[in-house]
Amino acid sequence: MPGPFHVLAFLGSFLLFSSELLTAKLLLPFFGGSAQVWTGSMMFFQGALLLGYLYGHLGGARLSPRRQAWLHLGVLAAASLAFLADPRPRPDAHPLGTLLLSLAAAIGAPFAALSATVPILQRWLEASDRPEKESPYSLYAASNAGSLAGLLSYPFLIEPFVPLDLQSRAWQVCYGLFVLGHLLVLPSASRPESAASVQAHDPAPAGSGRRLLAWIALAAGPCAAMLACTQYLSSSLTAVPLLWMLPLGIYLVTFILNFKAKPWRPFGCVLFLVAGLGLAPLFLAAVGRRVLTGGAMALAGAVSVIALVLNIAALFIIAMICHRSLAEDKPTEPGASSLFYLALSVGGLAGGALLAVAVPWLGRHSGLMGLDWLAAGALSLAALVLRDWELWRSKSVLRPSTLMGGFLVIVVFFFTARASLWEGTFALRNFYGTYRVVEDGRMRMLMHGNTLHGMQSRDETRTREPIAYYHRLGPVGDVFELLGAGFADVGVVGLGAGSLSAYGRPGTRMTFYELDPDVPPIAREHFTFLAETRASVDVVLGDARLSLQSSEARHDLLVIDAFSAGAIPTHLLTREAFELYRRRLSPGGVILVQVSNKHIDLRPMLAAQARALGLRGLIRHAVPPPGMGREYYVCQWAALSEDAAKLRRLSDTKRWEDLSAWSSRLAGAWTDRHSSLLPLIRF
Repeated sequence: MPGPFHVLAFLGSFLLFSSELLTAKLLLPFFGGSAQVWTGSMMFFQGALLLGYLYGHLGGARLSPRRQAWLHLGVLAAASLAFLADPRPRPDAHPLGTLLLSLAAAIGAPFAALSATVPILQRWLEASDRPEKESPYSLYAASNAGSLAGLLSYPFLIEPFVPLDLQSRAWQVCYGLFVLGHLLVLPSASRPESAASVQAHDPAPAGSGRRLLAWIALAAGPCAAMLACTQYLSSSLTAVPLLWMLPLGIYLVTFILNFKAKPWRPFGCVLFLVAGLGLAPLFLAAVGRRVLTGGAMALAGAVSVIALVLNIAALFIIAMICHRSLAEDKPTEPGASSLFYLALSVGGLAGGALLAVAVPWLGRHSGLMGLDWLAAGALSLAALVLRDWELWRSKSVLRPSTLMGGFLVIVVFFFTARASLWEGTFALRNFYGTYRVVEDGRMRMLMHGNTLHGMQSRDETRTREPIAYYHRLGPVGDVFELLGAGFADVGVVGLGAGSLSAYGRPGTRMTFYELDPDVPPIAREHFTFLAETRASVDVVLGDARLSLQSSEARHDLLVIDAFSAGAIPTHLLTREAFELYRRRLSPGGVILVQVSNKHIDLRPMLAAQARALGLRGLIRHAVPPPGMGREYYVCQWAALSEDAAKLRRLSDTKRWEDLSAWSSRLAGAWTDRHSSLLPLIRF
């Protein structure tokens, strides 16, 4: 039967991890749905964790348990004044700095206070007469269980069913109960602390400087690998708590498996798995460069699946190796655990800073998609070499786990970076992702991550021809051919290469709303759509919703095409967003939404939006006729309007379906308060 110490440790970690997902989701819309939001958030959380552990460690070293208790109650009460504030940031030229400041205002104080829970409760437990105090890590299992419960419950139980504002209030109530629970475990004032106990909490290092450095490095490697895996999943699929939870959950499970009373040692299975994964490069070599350049779509899809599996497997194996080493070397002396926790938090912050700050800055002009894994792998291998330092010096050999980790990093880097190994004419990396301009002799392509965001023919006679997802045989071509004569003012959310400006007519005004300030220069310097269009073109920088909110424009056509890499900008697809779009439409205007996605089926959600807003909706899934060039992409677009007669001209072509046919009781209309991808995932 768990005691009050264990219940508090569980609840503290539950609140800690659920607040990470909740706060990042609250801030995600203000930063364009970028996958980097989670990476930057994790760096902030690791920094707050370090601050909390440092506070717990120094308080335990300098204060008696009773005095520390009163101080901690005061800190918890003061932190409650910052209950998930809503600063509503507006990203400027430094979105990472804006994100960190927003996180500090929204959750910084409560998060740091919660981070100190285990070190402080461990100190109080050691000062008590309870039998469970014999192990200095007796609360660690309860804490890890609470963390895992917070991670699993948020995307599956909380996010799908509880609106965001109610989530915040429920979190506040649980935090209040958590603070009151400390009254049940306060150290006794009548039990003086012995000299031995005071000495046990001396802040001197529990071992040599190399041992301390090894703890930090072994904690930093898995954290960086977790963020590299998350970055890849978020860029390839979408940036949502459901996907953030998976790598973080794996990272946490490896802690639980290695720090429990009887650690799990599955290294026979791990060796077998690594040997199997080692066959992946042979498979890729057999497929050849044809797959890498997109010539064989089915095999390329198979390679993408392998890359996703490899990312997850590599994270699990690297985290198991490093966390096993930490568990084997953890100090067992009473009072030394707080220093150990402090070293782990320093390592976590170092891993987070590497992926959130160093890699984007140092890799500013690199389009290499595997750069995150290259950095994380190098850090993990450095940690293992540091662990094996004495063995290396005495016998000039490394342990098998180090060689295993090095081999696995090479494999996962190769697959993750497979689509960016070939030389491009331009590469850029920033907060919003990785951009590359590549050519194959016939086409020039703008890649955002592994997703095509624009394509232009190199044939001078066809440079004005819209291709890829925007070709004239597809849904966009239908809309401009049948309805374009009435489009005097067109708004486009998302610039890309500027492909849609190819449909511009004399006298037409086209306004592109683009969040990333690096995209317009790419579109103008490497593509000619904007220079050759017959329309008058303006580019408005900033988040589309904020820009449209402050605009007085009335568009005849409003195109929503703002996918970030392969990720879905959920804040641009909520009911509040569509209500804003309606206010920015002229009477009888049309909203055209790009819904092409291999992993998420947005049709049921859009059908619910159309029904909720009283709009008629049509959708077309376009497959190019046989024999067409590869510049004609499979795509899917939805058109919504109050003008049923206008949409009837599209439906009369027999190529468009009624969107209401895709209604589902499981998928409702998204709102700013509530959205969930679970009912929309393609299996």
